[in-house]
Amino acid sequence: MVVLTAAILATFALLAWRDIENRYAAARQGLDTTWFIGRNVAERFHHIDRELDALAQALGESGAESLGRHETWERMAHIVRSTPHVRSMGLSDALGRIVQSSEKEGGYPGISVADREYQRRLLADPGQGVVIIPPFKSRIHGELVVGLARAIRGRGGRVLGTAVITVAPSAFDLFASLPNLPRDSAIAIHRRDGINLFRAPVLAEQLGQDLSGTTLFAKALPESPSGYLFTPPKGSVVDGTARLLAYRALDEWPLVVVVGIRKDEITAGWLHDWGRNGVLVGMALIGFSWLALAVQRQATGRLEAELRFSRQELVTRAKVESELRHWASTDPLTGIANRRFFIESLDREFERAQRYGRPLGVLVLDVDLFKSVNDRFGHAAGDEALKIITRVSVDCLRESDLLGRLGGEEFGVLLPETGLAGTSETAERLRAAVAAATFIVDGEARPLSVSIGCAVLDGDADLDRLLARADKALYRAKAGGRNQVTVEPPDPHPPH
Repeated sequence: MVVLTAAILATFALLAWRDIENRYAAARQGLDTTWFIGRNVAERFHHIDRELDALAQALGESGAESLGRHETWERMAHIVRSTPHVRSMGLSDALGRIVQSSEKEGGYPGISVADREYQRRLLADPGQGVVIIPPFKSRIHGELVVGLARAIRGRGGRVLGTAVITVAPSAFDLFASLPNLPRDSAIAIHRRDGINLFRAPVLAEQLGQDLSGTTLFAKALPESPSGYLFTPPKGSVVDGTARLLAYRALDEWPLVVVVGIRKDEITAGWLHDWGRNGVLVGMALIGFSWLALAVQRQATGRLEAELRFSRQELVTRAKVESELRHWASTDPLTGIANRRFFIESLDREFERAQRYGRPLGVLVLDVDLFKSVNDRFGHAAGDEALKIITRVSVDCLRESDLLGRLGGEEFGVLLPETGLAGTSETAERLRAAVAAATFIVDGEARPLSVSIGCAVLDGDADLDRLLARADKALYRAKAGGRNQVTVEPPDPHPPH
């Protein structure tokens, strides 16, 4: 009888262990997902802020009168068209008047943002860098948006105004290219202070909600930058659903990614096992005498099974880590390097070229009139155009070259061991190949073309300066009529 009791207790102990294993597996999946989303969100924010920072610096050098110029409006409109997820851009002067907007040349001087928190903060402390604006209703188009803002500092440090770039809270498809999360999972991005910025599925009434008083932000996050916890039994304060919350604070940005997995999804298999194993316990009582005779043989088999399980666990973990690395470095539409991987590769090649005095070329490509393709024929046609350009571009490059999608219709090409002549020749070959490509929409051939900006390493103090020269060349190629290659000459006064 004692042995029978021990057998029953062991069965239920095994079920309890299964519960712990299920929770651990859900937590691990949630944390893996927060890592993947965090890397992608940081990459997107960096790309958007790079455009914002470059514009703010250029305007600061040109002076207050440059805020209202036609060239400034053109540049802002180009940024909105070419940068994924961006909704609009705006410039306000030191009095808070909107003096330029991507929505309308000349801005809306009659509309003031002097009362906005970001405006007051940046005017009071212009050196604090980029400010993340929580969801707010635009006074221009009335939509709910999230923003990034920077001060425009003129010569001598005088604040000329602020530059703002906005993103729709629904723009980030947080579930795109993710491992299969359990049913009814939720993903959210918060500021470090607990303000909600993005959520999927979108709950409009929860955007901008202050969650600083919750256990996650008040207790868990201060103790560890990543981890997991369960919501109270009554459920999440956001949607009332009981969840396991996996969270991770980003290093580069004051943001926190949270993945919520329904608690009943975690326990579903465990509860099923309780019913199933109740039947098994009854069967075990009937056949206990046979089990007693086979204890030794089962012990040996169990050890072998545990060894096989351990090996399989290692293989599975390696496969998951490999897939996560692939997701983190590959653009899901075109299959080439994404922006993060391209910039990291360029950074390594830049350091190598500087250290050993080797040549290095960079191309920045922009698809001409891409927005009109999307507007006229739909996003599916636009996606197909990007795939065609990717294929013909790869055929024009060496194995040592790297093609990456920087965002939207913008691509970058890394050309190691390539000087000015080779860089411009590659760019022209690539431009001609795209122009000759076949792009069929609705049964008719449609033209495709790209504008390309070229730059080569020549005394550049850092990578951002090299990319800025390539961007400048691209801008001149677009302004000069598109479907052409422009080479940016070396900086006559490089920094030292």
